[in-house]
Amino acid sequence: MVIALSVIALALAACSGGGAARKRDADGRVLRTLAEQDPSSTLYARSVSQAARGECGTETFDVLTCFAYRGHGYEGAQMALGQCLIATGQEASGAEWVRRAADSGWSEAQKLMALLYLKGEGVPQDVIEGTKWAKLYSRNPSLLSLGVQPDISVAQQFSGRLTSDQVSVADQRAADWVPAFWTPSTELDRSVKRSCAVDGKRPAPTSADVVRVPDAY
Repeated sequence: MVIALSVIALALAACSGGGAARKRDADGRVLRTLAEQDPSSTLYARSVSQAARGECGTETFDVLTCFAYRGHGYEGAQMALGQCLIATGQEASGAEWVRRAADSGWSEAQKLMALLYLKGEGVPQDVIEGTKWAKLYSRNPSLLSLGVQPDISVAQQFSGRLTSDQVSVADQRAADWVPAFWTPSTELDRSVKRSCAVDGKRPAPTSADVVRVPDAY
């Protein structure tokens, strides 16, 4: 148990700033980062739950930013950060983070992308693209392998909105889709990854910073 917690603590230390200057209190003592305060990741789990409820305070943003910038393997944090950005009126930036999680195959992010395109929230309204994401969500292997039934209300919201030709286009887009995993690639991204837990949340990168890579599996 001690060894396991030590490994978790070392992993979370990646959010502590690396070589970045550490913040200090009035007496010159180094302030602990969020990750160091919570080596068992309860802050992370709580922040993801808070984001789902739209409870997006400063600490929630800080924790989610720290983990989201770690890239592949933290798609839950990426989606949650997107939810918080959308909830606080930053729809375009929020949709970009949700897309990163959806691109990797995160089922709930695919579901949310379908609804964002249906409403035109943070993205141009596009029922074809929305239908593509709805189809990917309904066929998501991570859900099916666990025996979880997709939320059928998502597909129902697109019912009757597309012509047969548009449905064919959406089907083809879904068939052509392959996972893409976002990782910090620009120096700005890497800087945020190094220092996010020290300096707090940073602006989300633009879509130009998203790097698409082949399916690693």
